[in-house]
Amino acid sequence: MRNPHPLIEHLLPLVHPKYWDLIRLPVRRVEGRYLIHVADRMSRMYDDETLPDALKVKFAMILAAPQPPLLDETRLNNIQIYVNHNPELSEIGWRVSETYFCLVVDRETLNSLKGGTQNG
Repeated sequence: MRNPHPLIEHLLPLVHPKYWDLIRLPVRRVEGRYLIHVADRMSRMYDDETLPDALKVKFAMILAAPQPPLLDETRLNNIQIYVNHNPELSEIGWRVSETYFCLVVDRETLNSLKGGTQNG
């Protein structure tokens, strides 16, 4: 999935500004495919079948919540991806534009998405 947006480069997970044990994870969703940026210059591709259940739940909650106006993707930049405009979703994630989302995950989930193992 090529990124047609020249203002968006090198997306990577960032620590949540309020909850230091949580990570903001940029995701691009296009036609049932999910490009998840799990580290600097490292991403994982999933589809509706392979997307981890915990992330499916987050997407369902985000899409069910009232949405602020979506940002125009032709003017979207890296910083805007990480800014939440819906405080109710602060620990879940939010929709940024038509295809960009920012999910909030714990470090264990991020490690698992990178290819590590999860305890339990």
